[in-house]
Amino acid sequence: MHPALGIAVVLGTLGALLGALRLWQRRGTPHPELVRKALHVGMGLVAVALPWVFASPWPVAALCALAAVAMLAMRALPALRGVVCGVERASWGDVYFPVAVGVTFAAADGNKVLYAVPLLLLTLADATAALVGLRYGAHRYRATEGRKSAEGSLAFFAVAFLSVLVPLWLAEVDWRKTLLIGATLGLLVMALEAVAWRGLDNLFVPLGAFLLLRVYLGLDPNQLLLRLGMALALLGLMLALRRQTTLNESALLGAAFAGYVFGAVGGWQWLVAPLTLLVTYTTLLSPRTRRNIARIHTVHGVLSVGAAGLVWLFLSAVMEWPALLYPFTLAFACHLAIIGTARLRFDHPELPTPVLLTTCVVKSALLILLPYALLTGRPAWWPVAMGAAFVALAAVMFYFTQPGMEDCPTDTPRWVRQALVAGMCSALGVWMI
Repeated sequence: MHPALGIAVVLGTLGALLGALRLWQRRGTPHPELVRKALHVGMGLVAVALPWVFASPWPVAALCALAAVAMLAMRALPALRGVVCGVERASWGDVYFPVAVGVTFAAADGNKVLYAVPLLLLTLADATAALVGLRYGAHRYRATEGRKSAEGSLAFFAVAFLSVLVPLWLAEVDWRKTLLIGATLGLLVMALEAVAWRGLDNLFVPLGAFLLLRVYLGLDPNQLLLRLGMALALLGLMLALRRQTTLNESALLGAAFAGYVFGAVGGWQWLVAPLTLLVTYTTLLSPRTRRNIARIHTVHGVLSVGAAGLVWLFLSAVMEWPALLYPFTLAFACHLAIIGTARLRFDHPELPTPVLLTTCVVKSALLILLPYALLTGRPAWWPVAMGAAFVALAAVMFYFTQPGMEDCPTDTPRWVRQALVAGMCSALGVWMI
């Protein structure tokens, strides 16, 4: 099919879909979420068919740009605004959707399986989760924005599993790999969907699934089994710790996903520091009290704490430089000291500042940097002593730049400040490698 004709056919199909949905709204009284998800599924199924219509990426890029502009314009048109803005929440998912389609199409480079599976996950699993949660969601949990349901998340996993299973089976992938990839991708993408906010799942789900699938297709069944075991173990650990941390449910899922990335990309050694922080910040560093155990921290806190670590992990993978495990570990030691400082100041406002900072710095260095020294076989005093100086710098910088330390806020400026301070201080560790 000529690209121009293909573009016309796709645009005509999408136009007919929008018209039909608007007519449904006028003639009936559908729930706004039903209309949004019908648009979501319709657009997704059209998008899945694009590799069979276009051989090159430029017509798809043009279509995606037109679709993004059209979605933005529809927000300003009263006649069509209800189709994309019918629910009372701030979401840009309709705009992110065509962006994700264009990026995935270009990245797949003609591989129909690599392209179709992420789009099917986004199209079918996401819509099913929303509708099941709307109709049958009885067991709710706190998400980044609002509340989701356990029933919806389980439905997401089931449909995600099938969305991977069928295309890989049709592509004649080994059945053992097919089952393992389907189960692992289903779990991980379910976690991604649960932690996304403002429609970002329309970006996170397809792009995350694409990256994971590209890696998984090159692994053997034993390697895939290990990764599935890691995903299950991390999710189980987060479930077991849900009453021991200050993270809400979606933040725990985000922590599980981050831990999986650390372990799957870097190896088990890269899991030690983040898991130590998670287990010790409410036990050994700043024990729980009735005042400080409220589960108020969202995925924004997880993103702040994990940001520097993800950067060091990425650089280590790209540069093939395992020594970057030291600044990676140092970043989590800095975060542990900062978190401990905030929690102890909240519980003990009378505590002298030098005592407070010294206590948190020493404990953080021993809890996180000492295991690093033992695992890597380096002389224990070197990474602990030098790292403690960098951790002290991070704790002092945060303490004297963060307003309201007596009741440390959980707003965006706090998380950005904490991420920047820990990231800068961990970078000092590169010079000590």
